[in-house]
Order: sequence, then structure tokens, then C-alpha cells
Amino acid sequence: MIANWVDATVNIVPLVIIGGAVLLILGLIQLYLGLKAQGAPGVTGEKAMIGETGIVRKAAGFRQRYTVEIRGELWWCVPATARTLLCEGATVKVVGISEDSMILEVDLVE
Repeated sequence: MIANWVDATVNIVPLVIIGGAVLLILGLIQLYLGLKAQGAPGVTGEKAMIGETGIVRKAAGFRQRYTVEIRGELWWCVPATARTLLCEGATVKVVGISEDSMILEVDLVE
């Protein structure tokens, strides 16, 4: 009986060592990918919106704000310069975001 127990223990030890090594390798891969993702540029938020292009969907309405579609979402926007007039269907580029609210500042794409 003791001989069987020693035999089973000897057969399990290599499996435990291999299993531990596999888990260690998977953990290191996960750590590497996590640290790599930290250095990637942001894909959301204010900084990611600047430079995006969109289409004006609704002319000036509430408080002289326009509605523009960017990445499938509707946003309020205002022209970056007071002289710029936007019309429906015009292609615009985001040049900034107002600091006090999430209203985009856009300029016409020529």
C-alpha cells in the first residue's frame, strides 16, 4: 500500500511542476500585455475626439449650436470661428472642445 502511494506521488510531482510553469508563463504574458496597453494612445475621451471628422446633421438650433455626427454619435457643436457658417451635410473637423461642457468646436473641411 505504501509502495502505491509513493508511486502516485512520484507521478504527480512532474505534473505540478509543469502546471506551475504554465501558469507562470501565462501570468507573465498577461503582465506584458497589460503594461503594453497602458502606453497605447487613448481611444476615448476628449483627446481622441480632436481631429475626428463628421457631418453636420442639423443646422443651428438651441443657443446657436449645431448637431454633428461623429463616429455614429450625435454631438452638439459650435463653429471654431464666429464667421464660419455651417450647413446641413457639410463635412467638419473637430479642432477643440469647450472647457466648461462637452460642446465640440469644429471647422469646415475643404
